[in-house]
Amino acid sequence: MSSVDLSTSPWLIRVFDRIPLSLPAIGMLIALAYFLFLAVLALMLNPQLGKVLLYQGWQNLEVEHYREVLAIYVVKALMVGYLAAAARYGLRGAVQDLESLRPALSCNDSEFDHWLTRLRRVPRAPLHVVSAFVIVMTFFVVQRESNWTFMEQPPPLGSGLMSFAQIEATVVGLLLFRTLTLEFISAFWFAQIARRFARIELLVLERVAPFSWRSVRAVLVLVLFMVILSLQAIFEPNPDGAIGMVIAISLVAIAVFLIPLIPLQKRIDAAKQSELARIRADIHRDNEARTAGGGDWSRLTGLIAYEQRIERVSTWAFNAPTVMRFVLYVSLGIGSWVGAAFVERWLGTLLGS
Repeated sequence: MSSVDLSTSPWLIRVFDRIPLSLPAIGMLIALAYFLFLAVLALMLNPQLGKVLLYQGWQNLEVEHYREVLAIYVVKALMVGYLAAAARYGLRGAVQDLESLRPALSCNDSEFDHWLTRLRRVPRAPLHVVSAFVIVMTFFVVQRESNWTFMEQPPPLGSGLMSFAQIEATVVGLLLFRTLTLEFISAFWFAQIARRFARIELLVLERVAPFSWRSVRAVLVLVLFMVILSLQAIFEPNPDGAIGMVIAISLVAIAVFLIPLIPLQKRIDAAKQSELARIRADIHRDNEARTAGGGDWSRLTGLIAYEQRIERVSTWAFNAPTVMRFVLYVSLGIGSWVGAAFVERWLGTLLGS
């Protein structure tokens, strides 16, 4: 784990700085702890569900689809562990990408340190607003009949099972929306950096490549969550909600990929057009001088070759490997859902359901 100082970041991210383990290991520990928390909470609010989660007394339980119920909550625990680790990974990667960009920025050292500090601290106001929205939203969304596919109708409001479902949905929703908010904050933050400080050198655009690394990293975070979410479709008989979430997350992935790159693309395009205008003015002037008999033919040839080279410069600051990585990540997300649909149908055929 790289030594990136995130001591002023949100508390959930700081937890990872205090545990000397890899991100995947900490994520799995969080997933395990969360599943045990769900089991204890279920025993308190709905003992029948608690016994299902603890794999106890299934033979004596009048619970249909208990294996599917257990599997769904295992997947949700994996989501929680992953989202917690993903928030740490995303912010740590953003700090590393900014440090990699230092040679390509026109700001001085004090300005750079100021922006680096802002990135590490993360503005809390958007996170608080999103958290409040999620708490209110999940309170009502959980009561929808479509969310209770294993029951004929939702349990009454205030019952142990409904309270358990609202708490569980709130935890997942908070982590998911806070992670998405962090990715958006990071994307808009890098867009500001590109707009204000990116030093564009048309023949060495690889210096601003960390902008595209930042974008692809954000896509990876969201696609891997989609992969975990696809597991729920195997056990959920009515995965419409999960599919809707996948569509929304896919749109978010495209947005966080493009947000930092569009201002950079505009800067590169403006620099390219300015340089071409300057070169063409020099070509016109040298050509007139050559026609008058006083021009240097070799200089004119060099200017024409340089013009052609500048014309070939792409206005997007990413290369073929970056595009291939983006396509691979998106294919991974789509492929996981295709595979989940195949497994769900295969299980249905095997079990005769």
